[in-house]
Amino acid sequence: MERRALLTKCLPAGAAVLASGSLAMQTACNTADTGNRKITVLNPAITEAFAERVPLAPRLDTLEGKTIYLVDTNYEGLGRTPVMEELQAWFTRNMPRVKTVFKLKSGNYASDDPKLWEEIADNKGDGVIIGVAG
Repeated sequence: MERRALLTKCLPAGAAVLASGSLAMQTACNTADTGNRKITVLNPAITEAFAERVPLAPRLDTLEGKTIYLVDTNYEGLGRTPVMEELQAWFTRNMPRVKTVFKLKSGNYASDDPKLWEEIADNKGDGVIIGVAG
């Protein structure tokens, strides 16, 4: 019951802070049943500076004779998952002149893998299909 009382009293205050556009604010829930606990509310709005925009790579006119990397993003560090392997098997059956290279990205889906991107560039990969296959 104490938790419900805290949520009932604090959530409206947090919603009001978000609606007001304040960047960060601490608000106190001043009631006897909450023990003057404080919550911190942050505004998830973006800053005024936008990230540099990079144009998309041009589309290939054909996949025939090209090398396509199939990159499994290693969702949550689980290792290989069958989705990208099934995609590779599909290419083998249906587009045998397309060379596919299966790679498991190091880390998890949110981490960068500069060595993999460098390998793809050095081997002149024509395209990449990146998949969250979890």
